[in-house]
Amino acid sequence: EGGRPMAEQPATQQRPSPSAERVAQASLAKSKLDARTGAVAAAASATPSTLDRRGWERSDFPIICETCLGDNPYVRMTKCEFDKECKICLRPFTVFRWRPGSNARYKKTEVCQTCAKLKNVCQVCLLDLEYGLPVQVRDTALSTAGYDVPDMPESDANSQWLQDQLIKKDAAGQMFAYDRVEPATAVVRLARTTPYYARNRAHICSFFVKGMCKRGDECPYRHEMPVESELSVQKLKDRYYGVNDPVAKKILRNAQRFTKLPPPEDCEIATLYVGNLDPAVTEQDLRDAFYCFGEIKSLKMVPVQNCAFVTYTTREAAEQAADKLFNNLTIKNRVARIAWGRKFDPTRAAQPAYYPPTLVATDAAGAMPMMPPGLTMPPGVTFSFPVAPPPPPQEAAPAAAAATAYYPSMDPSRHGSAPR
Repeated sequence: EGGRPMAEQPATQQRPSPSAERVAQASLAKSKLDARTGAVAAAASATPSTLDRRGWERSDFPIICETCLGDNPYVRMTKCEFDKECKICLRPFTVFRWRPGSNARYKKTEVCQTCAKLKNVCQVCLLDLEYGLPVQVRDTALSTAGYDVPDMPESDANSQWLQDQLIKKDAAGQMFAYDRVEPATAVVRLARTTPYYARNRAHICSFFVKGMCKRGDECPYRHEMPVESELSVQKLKDRYYGVNDPVAKKILRNAQRFTKLPPPEDCEIATLYVGNLDPAVTEQDLRDAFYCFGEIKSLKMVPVQNCAFVTYTTREAAEQAADKLFNNLTIKNRVARIAWGRKFDPTRAAQPAYYPPTLVATDAAGAMPMMPPGLTMPPGVTFSFPVAPPPPPQEAAPAAAAATAYYPSMDPSRHGSAPR
């Protein structure tokens, strides 16, 4: 009562309970995650087997082409979940690493499976899985043929939202199917039919270039000097989006150069060579493809070589068929190869067949080897074993020599280490 007056106490605030605080922190963290990843959570519900709640990708096996897989049927891979970010969408994904062959370098997946599916490309080399071509070549050929190829977002503005919309279309089956292209389009003619394992070679040893490599034959890198060319600088994003790809530019330039088949100077040639045929192709299939250009004089098939020769009665018909069918003929889902035939050369057909080197008579310059019993040779004539193939025979051999041929292997003294 007589003491100092107490200071006025501020109004106390009620502290939230621990459970309510955790809920608020979780809500704030979720809002930050949604702001950073966009609508990835919605896409995760569309493909729950590959994307988790955070939008990170988990997979059990990579999407790779036959070339990157290698020629070894037994491949050992290492798997690490969420090890790297995708170099296209920056989404953490499962990285696989393996060695395609004994002389190849180690390879690993570079982009996530979501980006690989949207473009139908390999996760390592970013080449098309169906045709083995760069994205720029494939999309250019399909656009020329009238197909509506979807475009991927390249800028950062709304790129995540646009990519999520493409993921939803892919889950609903509304995306463009690259494997359902008609065989007559240019992309099928440019496609690589066999794997190119030379692409898996080891890189060039930088120490060898400097002259400092001391490993010798044990070095896992190639001991070659680098060659500067237009293909020396290649960027992964340019390959994926199909812009400024030097490999694609080279392929398109070569494709424009060989769009027509130049006719031979000899106007008498009216035969076309048709190669790369399916074994099931019949003569009637070829006649159905070539008869509309003119009257066919003869059609000869060579089943052993999977090819045929079509001869027209006029040169004009052969030229018209070559212009229309060059790189544009597909029989039984296989692109046929068209070329001009060659004029028949009688001198070439009259050349004798090659036989293994035989004994040739020479002058008596050395000792005559031991002769088999019963074989007599003319005096002053011996036999030697030539290194080069003998010339065609000009005169008939003696009757005694023609009866039985003599070979050095028939001489017992020339076996083993006997002195000569």
